[in-house]
Amino acid sequence: MNETEHSHLMLERILTSAQKLFGHYGLSKTTMNNIADDIGISKASLYYYFKDKENVFIAVAEKEQEYFVQEMKKKIDSTNKSELVLIGYVDLRLRLLKKLLTLGKFSQGNYSEVKPLLATTMRKFRLEEMKMIADIIREGVNRKEFSVKQIDKHAEFFINTLRSIRQMTVTDYTESGTIEISPEKYRKLIQQSKMFTELFIKGISV
Repeated sequence: MNETEHSHLMLERILTSAQKLFGHYGLSKTTMNNIADDIGISKASLYYYFKDKENVFIAVAEKEQEYFVQEMKKKIDSTNKSELVLIGYVDLRLRLLKKLLTLGKFSQGNYSEVKPLLATTMRKFRLEEMKMIADIIREGVNRKEFSVKQIDKHAEFFINTLRSIRQMTVTDYTESGTIEISPEKYRKLIQQSKMFTELFIKGISV
């Protein structure tokens, strides 16, 4: 095994461990020592790959985003109707939100620390999302399912509206001081997101 392969495998071990620990303890209660101990390396070795746990969390979030993108590509490449692919996107996107909130168990303090880093990652991810939605709409137009002239603007509107719905739902801190989404709020979020998606699809369908 060469140095590059060893570095890649170590990085995967770190992210797998961090994903497990964040899921159990959240960002605030997980330490770099916890991660190093879990995979049996020194803290110094862990710092060679990441300068702090916030950057580890960002890497874990990006890994979750990559999984989301791969799953969406499968849906886009399928023979399903474009409207079903859009509905599938909404379902996967809500699952991603719930997973990131579970991994973070953000408190007001640690969220303010990780927010600038997460914002950069989310901006890149949002651009990728808009491209995917534009591709879905474009395929719908090619299949004579949709009638849309300004595809990119429709994709941006779709992404931004769903983002606004999510932000309005996930705004409160729990009694323990963490940002979480209750089962009731999650059901409401699903309902509102699907309602908007149905209206959107109806508005562009032939």
